[in-house]
Amino acid sequence: MTTTDTVADKIALNELVARLSRAVDRTDREAIVACYTEKSFDDHGRFRGSGVEFAEFICDSDFTNASPFLYHLLGQSIWDVEGDEAFGETYFDFYMQTDDSSLAHSFGRYLDYCQRVDGEWLLTYRRVVMDYRGTHPATHVTTASAGHYAGTRDRNDPVYKRLRWPEDH
Repeated sequence: MTTTDTVADKIALNELVARLSRAVDRTDREAIVACYTEKSFDDHGRFRGSGVEFAEFICDSDFTNASPFLYHLLGQSIWDVEGDEAFGETYFDFYMQTDDSSLAHSFGRYLDYCQRVDGEWLLTYRRVVMDYRGTHPATHVTTASAGHYAGTRDRNDPVYKRLRWPEDH
């Protein structure tokens, strides 16, 4: 039986996964760390370590900083909530530019174990299941075109500027 509390928990867990993906895409160290419990472990295959160490890997490594963008698209999530613990599976699609002529593309699933700590859902253990990993040729790669806002991999990204009206209007 699903209760309104369970529905609220599942919404909060989906929000947690989305916040973490955005923080990774923006290389927002503090926001990445804020998604994990103090004692956490993230197994991304290429990277294995705590949430704090994962934030360092994303923000400081040549691997991720070589790309002008990281892009996560999240799919469906299924959560089993058991009191203050939750087990989830979230589908993802990921891209990053590896050089001037190619994009790395992967998709798979995040298998997450989360705990509620002081009323907030946090990630304790993540396993990344890779269902596909490859590269695609890319030509004329830009981060923005004719009049569009350009995304950045830092706190200068437009998402952090909470506009209520156009600046130039």
